[in-house]
Amino acid sequence: MKQTLLMRRRIAVFFLLVTVAYSGLAARLFYLQILNHVRYRSEALAQRLREIEIQPKRGIITDRNGKKLAINVSLDSVVVNPRQISDPEKVARELAAALEISPDQVLTKVKKNTSFEWIQRKIDPDKAKRVRDLKLEGVYLVEESERFYPNGTLAAHVLGFAGIDNQGLEGLELVYDKELRGTPGRFRGETDAYGREIPGGKKQYVPSKNGDNLVLTLDEVIQHIAERELDRVMQETQAKGATIIVTNPRTGEILALANRPTFDPNKPLAVPEINRRNLAVWYNYEPGSTFKIVTAAAAIEEGVVKEGDGFYCRGGMQVADHYIGCVTAHGSQTFAEVVKNSCNVGFMTIGLRMNKDRLYRYITAFGFGSVPGSDLPGEAQGILLPLDRVGPVEQANIAFGQGIAVTPLQMITMVGAIANHGVLLKPQIVREIRDESGNVVKAFSPVEVRQVVSPGTADLVARLLEGVVEDGTGRQAQIPGYRLAGKTGTAQKIVDGRYVSDKHVASFIGFGPVDDPRLAVLVVVDEPKGAYYGGVVAAPVFKRVMEDSLRYLGIPPAALPEEKEETERAVEVPGVVNLPPEVAKKVLEERGLPYKLEGEGGVIIDQTPPPGTMVAPGTRIILVQGEANPSPGMVTVPNLKGQTMRQAAQTLAEIGLTLKPVGTGLAVSQDPAPRTRVPAGSLVVVEFRPPATEEQAEGTEPPVTP
Repeated sequence: MKQTLLMRRRIAVFFLLVTVAYSGLAARLFYLQILNHVRYRSEALAQRLREIEIQPKRGIITDRNGKKLAINVSLDSVVVNPRQISDPEKVARELAAALEISPDQVLTKVKKNTSFEWIQRKIDPDKAKRVRDLKLEGVYLVEESERFYPNGTLAAHVLGFAGIDNQGLEGLELVYDKELRGTPGRFRGETDAYGREIPGGKKQYVPSKNGDNLVLTLDEVIQHIAERELDRVMQETQAKGATIIVTNPRTGEILALANRPTFDPNKPLAVPEINRRNLAVWYNYEPGSTFKIVTAAAAIEEGVVKEGDGFYCRGGMQVADHYIGCVTAHGSQTFAEVVKNSCNVGFMTIGLRMNKDRLYRYITAFGFGSVPGSDLPGEAQGILLPLDRVGPVEQANIAFGQGIAVTPLQMITMVGAIANHGVLLKPQIVREIRDESGNVVKAFSPVEVRQVVSPGTADLVARLLEGVVEDGTGRQAQIPGYRLAGKTGTAQKIVDGRYVSDKHVASFIGFGPVDDPRLAVLVVVDEPKGAYYGGVVAAPVFKRVMEDSLRYLGIPPAALPEEKEETERAVEVPGVVNLPPEVAKKVLEERGLPYKLEGEGGVIIDQTPPPGTMVAPGTRIILVQGEANPSPGMVTVPNLKGQTMRQAAQTLAEIGLTLKPVGTGLAVSQDPAPRTRVPAGSLVVVEFRPPATEEQAEGTEPPVTP
C-alpha cells in the first residue's frame, strides 16, 4: 500500500515537472514565434543574405563648353569566394601567374573563412582575359569604374585626382568629392552555408545614385594655349617653375590655370610631391614692379598724385638712414613716365606721400593678406608685415613691390579689379553643378567683394598701363590692332634672409582690350636662366597667350589710328628659301613684293629681309640663286638673323629642319651658317639675345643698401 502511494506521488511529481517543462517551452516558443517573430526572422534572413555594394559612377568634370576633362572608364577587378574553392593551392598558383603577383599573397586570401575577398582591383584588359580564360572555381571578375583624365596633364592642378575607391584626393576632385561621388546602392541575395545562391531565394536591390557633374569656368582651348606656352618658356629659359593664369576680368571666371612642373593625374604618384602643388594658389613670391599697380591706384584714389605731376630720379633715394637705389637715373619725368619707365624712385616718392595706414588699407582691399576664395585647395594668403613693424624704409620698399609676398591668384584678382572699373571680384573656378540628366543643381554667379577704387581711378590706371605696353618696359607684349594694358616685374629672390643677384622671378601681368577688357593674363617665371627681365622673359609669353586667346574668342582688332596706317599695311615677308625661282617669284608677287635675283642656279638659297620680317608694301626682296644639290633630302639653311624664336622655328620647320635655341630674344648667330646644304631633319643651333630696350631701365629692384 505504501509502495503504491509512493509510486503515485513519484508519477505525479514527474508529470508536474513535465508539465512545467512543456509550459516553459511553450512560453519560450510563444515569445520567439509570436512576440518576437519579426526580429528573429529578419536575423535569420540576414544570416542567409550576402550583400554586395553597388558603386555609383563618379560625376564627370567638363570645361565651360562641355569638353570632358575627367571621366570614368570600366575595368575588371578580381574577387574570390573562399568557401567555394576546394583546392586553394591550385587556385592561388594559377591566379597569381595570370595576375603576375605573388602566389603566397593570393593563397592567404583564398584560405580565409569568408565569402568575399578582393585579390586585385582594376586590372588591365589583358590580365582580365587571362583570368577569365582560367575558369577557376570561386573566382569572379567584378566590373568597377576608374577615374580617367583624357587630356593627361591638362589642368592637372585644377582637377586633382581620385583614389582607387573613386574618392577625391586632391584638387576639385577633393573639394567637390561629396557632389561627385554619388550614393552607393546594394544587392542582397540568399545564399547557403557555402556562399552559393539559393534558387528562388529572396533578393533585395537598392540602385545607386550616380554623382553630379561639375562644369568648370575653364576653357579647354585657352588652357591648351597656356600650357603650350608654359612648356615653351620652360624649355627656353630652363626655369625652376612657371605659372600662367587667364581670367575674364568682368566676371572673375578663371579660363586657364597652369603650372610647371606638373603631373599626370592618371599616374599622380609617378612624380615628386612638389610637382602636384598648385603654385598658382600656393606660391608666395615678391611681385616686384607688377605691385606698382596697387601703389599707383591707391595714390590716385587718395589724390596724392596726378598724371602730369613731375618727378626727378637721380638713380636712387635716401629714405631715413638707408639709400634705396633705382636701376638707372631716369631724370625728369611725369607720373605717366614713372609708370612707363617703372621708376622705383617715383613710386617710393608717391608711396611715402600716403601714411602707412592708408597704403595698407588699399593693399588689403585689393585682397592681399587674405585667401582669394576660389574653391581651389591650398590657397595661401601671402605675407604682409604687421603694420606696427612698417617704418619709412619698409613703406618705400612695399611701394615698388619689395618686402611683400603675394600669390599669383591674388595678383590676377587685383588686376582684374583695375580692368573691372575698380570692383574686386571673387575668383571663380566652378560654373555649375549638374545631375546626370543635365539638370542644373547649383549655378555659381560672379561675386562682388568690394569697390576698391573709383571707376575713374581704375580707368586712369588702365591708361597708364597701356603706355607701358605701347612705349615702356612692356613693349614686347604688343599685339598689332589691340590696345593692351600691362606691367612688367623683375624681383630678386631671398635666400637665407638676403637678396641674391643670381635668382629672380620674372613676371608680366595685363589685360585687354583696354576699352572692353575680355581677358586678364598673368605670367610668372621662377628663376629663369640667362635673361631674367620680366619684359624679355614674361612679356612675350603674355603676348602669345593673349593673341591666340583673343583670336580664338573671335575678338577682332580695333581700327588703328591714322598715324599707324603705314604699320597696318605692313606685309610679312614669306620664306622662299629652297624654292625654285619661278615659284619664289609667284609667292612674292602674291604679297605685292618686288624682287631682285642674284647669282645663278635652280633654287633660292638665301633671301633678304629674312622670313617673318614686317616690311612696307613695295619693299624689294633680294633673292640669291644657287645650284640645287642633286642629293635627295638635302636643303639649304636659311639666314635666321634678327628673327624671333617663333619665326626661326617656323622657318626651319617649313623646310624640314629643327631648331635648337640658346638664350632668348632675337637671333644673332647660327650653326650651320646660312646657305649651308644639310640633310633634311638636321639640327640648327641658333643663339638668341634680348634686344636693347627700355626694359633694361626697369631691371631688378635692388635691395636696400645702408
